[in-house]
Amino acid sequence: MKVGFSIHMRYPQQFRTKSWSQLYQDEIDLAVYAEELGFDSCWVYEHHFTEPEGHCTSPMAVCAALAARTKRMEIGPNLILPLHDPVLVAEEAAVIDLMSGGRFCLGLVQGYREVEYDGWGISTSERGSRISEGVDIIRKCWQGETFSYDGEFWKYSNITPDPPPAHDIPILYGARAPVGLRRAARDRVGILSQGPGMESPKLYAEECKKLGWGPGDVRHLRYFVVSEDPEKTWAELKPYAENMMKVYDKWFQNSKDRGVTQVIGDELNADDLLEDDLYIVGTPEHAIERVNKLKADYPDIHEVWGLWHFPGLAHEKVAASLELFANKVMPYIR
Repeated sequence: MKVGFSIHMRYPQQFRTKSWSQLYQDEIDLAVYAEELGFDSCWVYEHHFTEPEGHCTSPMAVCAALAARTKRMEIGPNLILPLHDPVLVAEEAAVIDLMSGGRFCLGLVQGYREVEYDGWGISTSERGSRISEGVDIIRKCWQGETFSYDGEFWKYSNITPDPPPAHDIPILYGARAPVGLRRAARDRVGILSQGPGMESPKLYAEECKKLGWGPGDVRHLRYFVVSEDPEKTWAELKPYAENMMKVYDKWFQNSKDRGVTQVIGDELNADDLLEDDLYIVGTPEHAIERVNKLKADYPDIHEVWGLWHFPGLAHEKVAASLELFANKVMPYIR
């Protein structure tokens, strides 16, 4: 099983002590260090119009930078596809794949924040249809043939995208709700999954079986806080973790979408996260037990990928956490 890492360039205003330029350099350095430690992939998030929180708005640009700085790990975005032109996505993906020597994966999400869709003048009701149509177009682009397309959302006439990617780029959907998991099965893509236990991957695999294929790659998300002294470490990063999840919760509540934590709303506080299945907080031994339980529940899992970096937390502390995980957890969960 592979182990992945993620970055998002979130920089809450109340925690800002350096320039945006330095933040981006530091996060890319973290990804390079993660590769040196043995991590297998790096995923880059996307959000827009997030002030005062701050967030990466161009994950494809960051992936291009990672392609130049890394040598082995897979790299990919969590790209909000309905907000992008699929032909441009296909072309950018192919170029990054060539730059990286065939290490690019295309992670696609439909997004949930209405402020983002409103900014582009797109209805959130079109999210699912747009992502399916977009992937159909992207696949045609990678076939290297001239084609026209008369879709519901995008139209092209006699285009021949080139150059082709270096390899057959994996496509994965961010999915946790049943409708998204069924769409991933129907569109024959893998999933970047999350949620309690391995319920999402199991539902996805069942849907794939009904359709007579796969399943594709399952890469399952968890948030990690691993320490030899978990109580002390948690006390240090509680303000960062609580801010991150309260912002996420507000975004989800405003969108009327399903949140990612079990406790939501005004009642949510950092200590609730200790009991939340999304979080793995504890000693290396505890992390090994939790991850191996996920593997036992869904043996075909391709990757566990995680978030170690709570926005605003010093990068030196994130690097130390990654190093501990690589040395004392990773050898026992692969």
